[in-house]
Amino acid sequence: MKTFYYCIWILLVTLNFGVRAAAPNVTPLGALSASLRAPARVAADANGNLYVTDPAAGRVIVFDAFGRQIAVNDGFAGPLAIAIAGDGRIYLSEEKTASVSVFDAQWNFLYSLGVGANEFQLPGHLAVDPRSLGRVYVSDGRANAVRIYQDAALVGQFGGAGTGNGNFDFPAGIAVRANGEVLVVDQNNDRIQVFTNGMYGRQFKLGSGGMFGGPSGRSQALFVDNAGRVFVADSMQGLVKVFDAGTGLALGTVGDCGMAPGQLNLPLGIVMDSLNRLCVASANNSRVELFGVDDFLHLSVQTANGNLAVGNNLVISALAGGAGSAGFQWRKNGVNVDGATNAALTVAGVTTGDSGNYSVVISTSSGTVTSSVTPVSVLAAPNILAGPVSQKILVGATASFGVIATGSALNYQWQFNGRNLPGATNANLTLAGAQAAQSGRYAVRIGNAVGSQTTPPAVLSVITPPLAMDMVSTAPRPDQTLQLTLNVDPGFVYELQATTDFVQWDSIANLAADGLFDFIDADATNHLSRFYRLSWKP
Repeated sequence: MKTFYYCIWILLVTLNFGVRAAAPNVTPLGALSASLRAPARVAADANGNLYVTDPAAGRVIVFDAFGRQIAVNDGFAGPLAIAIAGDGRIYLSEEKTASVSVFDAQWNFLYSLGVGANEFQLPGHLAVDPRSLGRVYVSDGRANAVRIYQDAALVGQFGGAGTGNGNFDFPAGIAVRANGEVLVVDQNNDRIQVFTNGMYGRQFKLGSGGMFGGPSGRSQALFVDNAGRVFVADSMQGLVKVFDAGTGLALGTVGDCGMAPGQLNLPLGIVMDSLNRLCVASANNSRVELFGVDDFLHLSVQTANGNLAVGNNLVISALAGGAGSAGFQWRKNGVNVDGATNAALTVAGVTTGDSGNYSVVISTSSGTVTSSVTPVSVLAAPNILAGPVSQKILVGATASFGVIATGSALNYQWQFNGRNLPGATNANLTLAGAQAAQSGRYAVRIGNAVGSQTTPPAVLSVITPPLAMDMVSTAPRPDQTLQLTLNVDPGFVYELQATTDFVQWDSIANLAADGLFDFIDADATNHLSRFYRLSWKP
């Protein structure tokens, strides 16, 4: 069940505190929401991919720079804090096991910090050191400490419960600057403390003074950008506060409290990605809000999971924010697309030849940036040309069904009486040694990423032959007709045939009987000799 907070509205007053970092120029860009229940923390890698933890769902969801969900990693025990190192290494804390695990970029487990399970009390936030590969800082809220690890080994810690300089009352968000400073949100003391080499340096308040005239809410994650600005997610007030990292002076806010697009409700995680987009996990809105900051790049593509059906339109768009105009050059597989120099690339009526990796080069007065690629697969939808054919076979024989279809990257699933047959995923279905229980309707669903079709069902009849089918006796009757005594199993149709030369057999009767019965051949008087045989008709 989600927890909802009332928004505390703050009157913003611009004061002149002298030299400080510039207030951010912010542009709302929309949100990411696919598969998210209550996102808690966010991290970004060098390729613009965004990693979102969702503790309630026990998963980590990954979005690419174009906003498409590209991976879902399940099975974690309350995944909470997450951080990505420069080599792609993934650090992930799990609240229920009180541990931090380390994975490579492909999510292969490498090692745990310390002893693994129960190494921490509440590893709520993580920060990797940009100056030292393998070094990570863990903010442990319940232990009131920040612990430092080099690879798997604990190499230091600082903090301790209290209100004095260097002490904490529930440390939360943490960030490490390129100059080695470590900034920590001291939540219940309503401040940010700054440390160098584990030693207290300075602090500034999160709520009182400046443009934030009053007590703060429950501050959570923080991020420090290259311009020396600190972005702090305030979960109670439903906004992001911005400070000068050096002076602690307030610079402004990002977002406000609410449920509407661009608003925040219980923001818990924050990160700036490589495209200069501020990504804020808004737990009670079940989404991650994106905000362009100053000079930014925003990419979007409308294809679901990179797949598009033949004949549809491909639209990929880029938005460059900041001062001055921007130039665009779209690329496919690293080669410039002729004439594709607008902010959006549109390819109408795509064919399979339009599949490829698309990117854009954006030129501004401050330089040139090339986006990450987005793969696009153009697929022909399934089209069934011929389906399976109904058939009758004897028990123990082999039944074979097949389908002929066109389309791209087709997959098959055979169904028996409307239910999927496990393992029956080829274009042909063979049933060797068929039994009566396999009689029924067989169909196949053919699909790919852009559509599916199901054939009309074919009926298979597996027939068990009768066990009893005998001519017990023959006897002439006084009227010169012939009486044949037969014994047969019920439930079948039998054919009685006669011949005089064993070459030409004539059908003289179709019979449906039960057990022992007599048949009178009235035509027997017309033949000097006659021979009989009995067969069943499937």
